[in-house]
Parts: sequence; structure tokens; C-alpha cells
Amino acid sequence: MDDVEDDTNLPWYHERLIDLEHEGWVTVSIEDYLAADENLATERFVYIDFAVELAQELLERTGYLGDAADQRALNQSELWEEELRDPMNAERILAEYTMWAKDWRPWELILHSAEMAWRDAGEEEAYASFLARFDALDISSLPLTLILSPLLTHPEDVDEIDLALTSLEDDERRQRTAISNAATMLVDAGFDVGEIEKMSIIDALDWVAQLHDLHDLHEELRLLILEQIALFDPDLADHHEQRRRDLISQTSHGELRNFRVQMDAIADNLHQRLANLNDLLNEWREKGIEFPHSDSIRPIELFEWDTNLPEIESTIHIPMSALERWNQITALWGDDAKSGQKYAGVLERTEQFIDHVDHLDQQWKQYELEAMMLIERYESMGIVMSDWGDEILRDPRSALQQLKKNEHRFEMRIRCIEDLLNLDTSFEGEEEAKARIDVLKELDVDLDVLENTRELIETFAKRGARHRRMLEQDWRQLVAQGKANENAPTASFSLKEFEEEIGLIRRFGTSVSASSIGGSIVAGDIHQRLKTRTRQELANLESLGWGVHRLLRDVESDVVATAQKINAFRPHVASYSQLVRRLTPLPWHRDVELALEVQEQLRDPTQLASLTEKIPLLTQHLATQKSDTDSFVFEAWKPAPIRQTLVPVPETFVRQTMIPTDAMGDAHEAILEAMEPEMEIPEAVVVEAEEEVNDDPTPPPVEDEIPEVEATQQDSPLPASIKPQEKTTLDVSFSPAIYTNIIQFLGAINLDELADDLALNGADSLPNIRRGLAKHVGIAPRDTRVDRMLRLALRLLPQNKESDVLKSELLARIGGNVKAMKRWMRARLENRHSGSSDVFLEDALKLGIALQRIPGPGHPLSLEIDDYELPDPNDIQQLEYEVEQLVTHMNLPSAGGILA
Repeated sequence: MDDVEDDTNLPWYHERLIDLEHEGWVTVSIEDYLAADENLATERFVYIDFAVELAQELLERTGYLGDAADQRALNQSELWEEELRDPMNAERILAEYTMWAKDWRPWELILHSAEMAWRDAGEEEAYASFLARFDALDISSLPLTLILSPLLTHPEDVDEIDLALTSLEDDERRQRTAISNAATMLVDAGFDVGEIEKMSIIDALDWVAQLHDLHDLHEELRLLILEQIALFDPDLADHHEQRRRDLISQTSHGELRNFRVQMDAIADNLHQRLANLNDLLNEWREKGIEFPHSDSIRPIELFEWDTNLPEIESTIHIPMSALERWNQITALWGDDAKSGQKYAGVLERTEQFIDHVDHLDQQWKQYELEAMMLIERYESMGIVMSDWGDEILRDPRSALQQLKKNEHRFEMRIRCIEDLLNLDTSFEGEEEAKARIDVLKELDVDLDVLENTRELIETFAKRGARHRRMLEQDWRQLVAQGKANENAPTASFSLKEFEEEIGLIRRFGTSVSASSIGGSIVAGDIHQRLKTRTRQELANLESLGWGVHRLLRDVESDVVATAQKINAFRPHVASYSQLVRRLTPLPWHRDVELALEVQEQLRDPTQLASLTEKIPLLTQHLATQKSDTDSFVFEAWKPAPIRQTLVPVPETFVRQTMIPTDAMGDAHEAILEAMEPEMEIPEAVVVEAEEEVNDDPTPPPVEDEIPEVEATQQDSPLPASIKPQEKTTLDVSFSPAIYTNIIQFLGAINLDELADDLALNGADSLPNIRRGLAKHVGIAPRDTRVDRMLRLALRLLPQNKESDVLKSELLARIGGNVKAMKRWMRARLENRHSGSSDVFLEDALKLGIALQRIPGPGHPLSLEIDDYELPDPNDIQQLEYEVEQLVTHMNLPSAGGILA
């Protein structure tokens, strides 16, 4: 009952689906397709029948895709066969197959489209035959089949199609035959061609070409081994030939290339070793060695020679060394060359030759020993004989003969040196005697110089004896006066010591032997006054802020040296404001570390002289540095202002001095007076200095209680020179004449870029012009006039003042005279075979180097850095004077036939 109900519930097409499944079709997707809409099941089943027929047709068409298809297409065919078991995939696979067949099986698409025409024409067998023959073609014939495609739709052209297809098949057979013949030849040569008959024609041809390349490489290797290695060692060649045969079964080009590299290296090594051995033999022959045979080493003899080479070299070394020594000696002693000529280089007579060379060498050493003994004797006397050492090493026999020939002159030189050393030249003539001794020691002088030296010695001796007699007479007088010690060893005194001893006794009444240190000589009240006065001056400097702590310590231990230091730096302390004015405008922001160091040194008065001398070097250094920071401002240390206090003026100003008690006191009183500064100083200078160091405009405070004389002086009006004046700032616009004059100067010295910058940017370019000029200052070796010109130009650049026009005219005047100096430099460069570059500063530097190497015949030109102290930029009168002086020196008069 249940079975009947199940049958009634099944769809009407169930049995049809069972039939399709029994035929091998996959019905799952078909059943889903029909169940999707049972109302349209009948219409859909019509499509199912169409899909089954299409799938069956595609299975037949894709079952064999022909020889033209590649392996990937074959795999695709298997996939299509599996997917076509589901008829619902038929339309999709038809589209995929159609796209594939256009590229790989175009004839099948054309024949299938014309299948009805072939059947109507009764050419079913021809149709099937053509399809099978096309499918059997090689992939290389695929492009040619496209020519036949238009004929495949016309069954009436069956003969023409057959003829063209036969031609294609014949071509493939000929190619296959050629491939087969090539494969047979390669197999005979030992190569494994594999299954070449199953390959496509293109793959087979590629495989044959690859094997042919390998065959060519093997043939080259075989010839290389036969022609390059077998000449030296046949057994070695057979070994490598067998290695080559073993590589035939391998088709790797890499291993074959490595083997080729090895064979080339072995062949090159063998030939290089043979060439080296032959070169060695030829070298020995060129040096005089005579071998029993005169030909070169043959390749087959290489290994034998190579094995015995150390023994051969040791055998050759002995006669070779003897031959070199014989050639060295006979080149200098030609008279001994013939006696050993018959033995030289003959290996069979090596012993006789060595005995002969040893005899010559013994003579050489004997001459050398005798010459060295003479040289040592002369050198012990102080004569420079360094040149003779080289001469002895070169030819001792000739050197010994020359030494013996000049022995008389050497003895005279030694006696002259000894006599000059024994002379007492402490008072005068020391430099001349030393120079003459240096000449006698270092130069091989002739007899005239020696005779002149003897005369000089006699003159010095007579003069010294006369001088000593006079000193002894003076000494005896001092002894008689009781001032000198009768037992003093005056005989051991030099003339200078004798003079100093007598002079000291006459001045101070005591002997030099009484004291030898400054503390004991400068003693008593004078010593104390010197210390007190020095200490007071240092205390004044310390109150102003100067760093004199070390000098305050030194004054207690060595007052004389400290006083001398104060005397040395006193002018620099007085001109401190001028030093600050020169240092402050420098671009210190380019080297802040150096600026801080200079600021610290300014407080030390002992450093002021050094700083003054280093200003040109500091300027040059800062001009070449890049800016570290633009915010840094150089603030030079300034001494504390002097507090002005009015004091009573005495009616008479008499300097109280201590009366010396002896001659020693007289001497040191004079020392103190020389060390004291001038008392009378112009008032204007003092006021100016005080104004420079006093930055505070507030008047100094006045004490409450002032003596009457002070009040009188206070009521008097102040001099005009010390009235405070307010500084006025000028605002002068630069006139075109200033620019024109500066541009003229820059153009004259060939700084055209700076001139163009000024013409375009006006006053904004002045900092660049200053930097551009400053970097050329302080260069040596160079004509000092060029340095002076650049330093003056920096002072003459405009500063927004009324004098800028006049200063620019001075610049133009300098530039107008540069042309003459250019001609002067060009002439001297050409005289030294160095052409001019027409750039003034470059020519100046080039000429400086040339003049340092080849000076002129007249007065030497100064090539040092200009350290002359120029006037302040505001001192127009002095600047005009310096410009005139520079122009005068730029236009030098003619000298040596060269016009400036």
C-alpha cells in the first residue's frame, strides 16, 4: 500500500531521470532544475533533452584533441569529459571549447560547421579522414593550416584539400627524418637523445640543437686537451680526456663550463711555467752564465726541469754571485778584467773563477779598511766626511788614493780647526771663528782658504794677547786700590769674563763672585722700594678689574722679573681702548668659542701684546668660518672707571727719593727710574682715556668733607675737553657716486661678482662685500702691498657717515692705480714662464709663490702678511696719507729693464 502511495507521489518525469542515470549522466542538477518550477517541467525537459544531446556531441568532439594540443589542453580535455557527465554544463563547456579550438584546432570548428554540406555531398569518409589527418599534424604546422581553412567549407574542393594536406604531411616527414638522422649521429657520439621521436618537431629541433651545442663544446675540449696538455704530459691528457667523456652523459652546461675553466687554467699554467723557466734561463744567459745547450726548454721537459729547479738554482747561485761581484769590481778596475775573462760564467770552470773573485774581493776589503781608518781619524777631529763614505762604498781603491793625495790639506784643516777652537773669542770674533770652523769642517776648501785661515788665526791670537795684557794691567791697578782680590784666578778667565769682572768692580766696588742671584744684588732699601712700588701698581690694576693675581704672587719671589713684565705690558694697557675698538667689529658669531676665549684673555694684561699681533690672523680665521649663531654679541671686558677725587695740590712737588748708600744703590736707582712711567702726561689724553673706560654718564660722587683747596678747585669750570657730549647718529643716504667708486675698485681687482651684487642690491650688499674682501686678507706668500690695499679698502667702505663720499673717492683712487700693478705682475710672471690669468688676486698669489721660488735680482719684495697698524676708519686725514703712500708704492719706478 505504501509503495503505491510512493509511486503516486513521484513526479511524472522520474522514470526518464532513472533512464538518464542508467546511461551514465549525472542527474542531480537536472532534478534540481526541473523541481525549481514543476509547472514548467514539460518545457524544461525539452531543454534537458537538448543539453543531453549537446553533451553527447561534445564528448565525441573533445574525446581526441589532436597532436597539436599541448599537455595543458589534454588535461583540459579530461576535465571537460568529467564535467560533461552533467548535461547542465554542456553550454558552458561548448563556449570554452570553442574559444580553445580557435587557437589550437581551428579546422575542427570549420569542418563541424560544414558537416551537413559534406554529408549532402556524400563525402562522409573524406570528412572523417581530413579531420583525423589534421589532428595528426604537428603543432609546428598549425599556422599553415590556417591557409586551408577557407577550403574546408567546400566539399567540392576535396582534391585540392587533399593535395595541400599531403604537402604538409610530407614536410613533417622530412623534418622528422632530419631529426632522426641528427639523433643517430649524437647517439653514436655517446649522447642520450631520450624519446626524441615522441617530441613535437619544435621541441625535437630544440633538443637536437642543445645536444649539438654540447657536442661542439666537447669537441673544443677534446682539441684543447690534445693540443695544449698532451704536449707536456700525455698521461695527464688521457686522464682529463676520460673526465670529458664521463661528462657526455650530463647535459648541464654549468659543469661543462667549470671543466673548460679547469682545462684552460691547467693549459695556461703549463705554458706560463714553461715561459717562466725559459725567461729564467735567458736571464741567466744575459748575466753571463753559459749553459751546455743554447736552445729553450721543450714542453715535454717541463716537469723534469720543474722538479730539479731548486737544485739548479742553488748550483747557479754560486757562480752568479761571483759573476756579479766580478762585474762590479772590473767595472771600476778595468786592468783586472782580462785575468778572469776566460773563467767568467763558464759552469765547468766555476771553482777557478770563484778563487779569482775571492782574491779581488780581498783586495777590495783591504782598500776599504784603510780608507775607513783615515775617515774615522778625520771625523774624530770634527771634519764632516759623510760624502766620502759613499765614495768608499762605490770604489775604495780610488777613494783611498784621493784621501792619500789630499792628506796634506786634511792635516792643515785639522790644525786650523784646533787653533780656532783654542782662540779666546768670548769678547769678539766668536761668530766669525765659528763660521770659519763650520766651513773647515763641512767644505773641502782649497789651499788659498787654508792660508787665509792661518792669517785669521794669527790676527785673532795677536789681538787677544794684546787685550789680555791690557786687562791684566787694569787688574793690577784694582788690586793696588784694594778693590780686587790679588788671589783671584784671572788666568782662567776668558776675555769677556775678565772684562765683566773689571767692569763690575769699577761700577759697584765688588766682585762678580760676591753674588750671582738677583735677590742678593738688588738688596736693601732699593730692593724694598722696588717691591713696594711694583706691588702698588699691581694693586691699582687689580682694583680696576685686571687679572694680575699671578703677578702679585710672583712679585714676592722675583720682583725684578715682575717689574720687567709690567714695564712690557704698560703701553698695551694704556692703549686698551684702541685694541677693543679693533676687536669688537669682527664677526665673532662665527666662532663663539674663540670669542669667549678672547674675552677671557682681555682681562690678562700679559696677553694684550699677543692679542694685538694676532688680529690679522683672527680676521682671516673668522672670514673663513660659517656662522654658529647670529644672536651672539661680542662684549669686550672694560676696566672699572677711575673714581675722580680732588686732592690738595702742594705748593711744591718734589719727588722724595732715598739717597743711595753705595754704587750698587746708584745702579738700581737708575733701574727704578727707567721702569717708572712718564709723570707729565697731557691732560687731554688722560680725559680721553677716562671717557673711553667710563661708560656710566653719571658724575662721580663727591665726599661730604672737602678741604678748602678742593672747594676752590671744584668751583672752577671744567675744561671743555671733558664736558659730556651726546653722540649724534648721522643718517646719510648713499649717493650714486659712492656706489660708482666702489664698483670701480671692485672691478679693478676683478671681483666682478661683488661689483654686480652692489649694482643690483645697493647698500644691502655691503656685508657681502666686506666678507668677500676679508677672506683675501692675510694670505702669504703674496706681495705685502696687496694685503695693505685690501685692509685699507675695508676701512674705506661706507659707514653711513658724511665722510663716505671722500672715502669712496680714495677707494676709486686705489682702483685707478691697480692697472699699473697688473702690468707689473704680468711682466714678472712672464719672466718666470708663468702666464697671467687676468684675475688680480689670483695673479698676486701666483706671483708670490713664484718670487719665493725664483727671487728677483734686486731688493727682495716683501711677501709677508701686512701687520702695519692702520689708522681708525674715522680718521680721514690719516687714511688719505696711507692711501697716498700705497699709491706711491704701487707705481714703482723702472728697475732691471722692467717698467711697472
